[in-house]
Amino acid sequence: MNLKVARLLLIPALAVFLLASCGEDAQPIELDAALDAGMEEELLALANNRDAWFLASDITTEALEGLYGSWSVICRSEVSLGDYKDAVYEGVRPWVLGMLEMDLAVAQKANRYYKIESWRPPWALVEQIWKLGDKIVLGPERQLYLIESGAWRYHDC
Repeated sequence: MNLKVARLLLIPALAVFLLASCGEDAQPIELDAALDAGMEEELLALANNRDAWFLASDITTEALEGLYGSWSVICRSEVSLGDYKDAVYEGVRPWVLGMLEMDLAVAQKANRYYKIESWRPPWALVEQIWKLGDKIVLGPERQLYLIESGAWRYHDC
């Protein structure tokens, strides 16, 4: 397996470990500066779009390019679009669905909720929760975003 792809596959496991190690006593960082409504709306829309692209039934060019393009330039600097596709759709997505013990069609029905937990320019921490009815099936998870060249990007490297 390509080293770059192996690194991508380890990212979700590391994120789960780090989030679990924070425990219930972890406190969010206080907001440093006001995040204007437009920037907040863009960030929350991106978080939702990333999950929609991740859960797409058909791996379209739009879904793949949207997911890859919203990923931090820093993270993707050494990973080609083809390697990213293989890692996400053939590695990470089956792993996440297996962890959730659900198939793709069920995961697609989940209501997804996002809120900004903290903002320290250029970094924003977004809380993510997926629910089926009243049951939480994923989360709360935290996602790290940053502003690169005036646009929000997901940062996981």
